[in-house]
Amino acid sequence: MRATRPEGDQRLNIAYCRRAGFSLAEQLVVVAIIGLLAVIAAPSFSDALHRRAASAASDQFVMAHGLARSTALRYGRVSELHIQPATARFWIAVDTSGAGQTALITHTRNVADGGLKMTSSRTLLCFDPHGLSSTTGSCEPGDATVVFTSADKVDTVRTTALGKVLR
Repeated sequence: MRATRPEGDQRLNIAYCRRAGFSLAEQLVVVAIIGLLAVIAAPSFSDALHRRAASAASDQFVMAHGLARSTALRYGRVSELHIQPATARFWIAVDTSGAGQTALITHTRNVADGGLKMTSSRTLLCFDPHGLSSTTGSCEPGDATVVFTSADKVDTVRTTALGKVLR
């Protein structure tokens, strides 16, 4: 004996099968909403990227400043933090051998990627064997201001004459 479906159930199944999926109008509405959200969110996202670029560059500089101080302590010699605002680069050099030949401690940090600009009130910060700011030779005073700019977002790092970092 064969079971048959009642008449009403068959009509519901046929209507359901024809309705599977989304219509073109529904898809266009969803795409329009996504596009509108993207247009609204794009400026905020762009600002966040520029803010993060300036912040990341200043973080790298603060780390290099700390490394220059600790390198002077480690080797017991003057370490130099070179700053080139024109090319947005900085690096650390120290005489590790004691023979007067300076060596690069870290690779040169180039923060100019993505249109980031750097300005600085000093180009050479030095630290004595005690980790304090030094003005021997061609070294400049330790009170420096380094500004990192990405679009209209700015992050500033200030150092004191004693070699401390203020943010």
